[in-house]
Amino acid sequence: MPKKLKIFGNLVSEVVNKGICMYCGACIASCPIDILFHSDKEEPIMRGTCAVCQVCYYSCPRIELPLSDVERRVFGRERTPEEAILGINIGRYSAKAKDPELLRAAQDGGAGTALLLYALDQKIIDYAVVSGYSFKDPYRPEPQIASTREDLIKTAGSRYTPGGQVGGLGEIAIPNRGSTNSQEERLAVVGLPCELQGMWRMTTHWIATPKLAKNVVFTMGLFCSKVFDYQKMMVDYVQGKRGIDLRTITKVNVKKARLLVYVGEKLVIDEPVEAVAFSAREECNVCIDYSAELADIAIGAIGSATGWTTILTRTPRGEEIVNAAAKAGYLELKSISEKGLKFVEKLCMMKRRRDPSVYMRTETSVPKPEPSLVALEIPVK
Repeated sequence: MPKKLKIFGNLVSEVVNKGICMYCGACIASCPIDILFHSDKEEPIMRGTCAVCQVCYYSCPRIELPLSDVERRVFGRERTPEEAILGINIGRYSAKAKDPELLRAAQDGGAGTALLLYALDQKIIDYAVVSGYSFKDPYRPEPQIASTREDLIKTAGSRYTPGGQVGGLGEIAIPNRGSTNSQEERLAVVGLPCELQGMWRMTTHWIATPKLAKNVVFTMGLFCSKVFDYQKMMVDYVQGKRGIDLRTITKVNVKKARLLVYVGEKLVIDEPVEAVAFSAREECNVCIDYSAELADIAIGAIGSATGWTTILTRTPRGEEIVNAAAKAGYLELKSISEKGLKFVEKLCMMKRRRDPSVYMRTETSVPKPEPSLVALEIPVK
């Protein structure tokens, strides 16, 4: 046992107050007495009396992320030096949904939505924990549970501000949530790299709460360079400075270093993403995972042609689902080009330059790439 109890107050002082809480929601989901909640400040808050169980503290990947332990839990092995850039991976594809309605609703190619729809239709999963929008604050992300095609279409598209995604697992785990067989529900979890770090951290410390992930059939990770503060980016800048009513926005995209905001089909903001650089979240400065290295299936637009999604499968289950979805007509699938893959690797290396030592110890750090791969690094401005 630890010599001194570590409770939520320690988590606040050691993580939240130090600017390294990425608001993954792991502490919220893992709290066994359900007194931790999402907040407008994009950080966890407590409403109630702490049971001094320490679960929230040891579920946090920013207290420590033992990557080798997590990789053995997820993949059955650690990555090799040759896999140091992209992480463990099996298949590398470009894909897009074949369903026109999914393509219209989705961000880039709709492959992620198509894969979730396939998994629901084939009864591989009962629910998907996805990111939707708050009813209270327009365009603020929050975790939602999707169980139908309509749910998936409603929550399609990318989010650029954090929403405490893993906290959605807590909703599944709360007894009497409405299902008579909640212990048997099979789940897919969609999240940013840091959010999946939080989910898997809950399964690797004996004080944490592994039962929350026991019914997860597969995870889908999203490529990510950084996220932005909701108040600063959406409220202060998009609505305040640029005069766009957040309730009218239909799509936000960051592509080729430009911020794109749509109202209906009309592009109302098209400017360099540096315009909202002031709103970038501080905790992103210690994250080195660009390509969702702990997911079964990792997806993003980078590396594929416009209108297509890049897919990296990392587990046999992920590979099976992607190829079965293509065979069933949900996806158009082809191998990613070598040029596209190299571009993904370059962005991975850019993010790898950040310093994760605050939570990754020497014995759990990412293996260094082979000398031949170092040439892929490009300078960060």
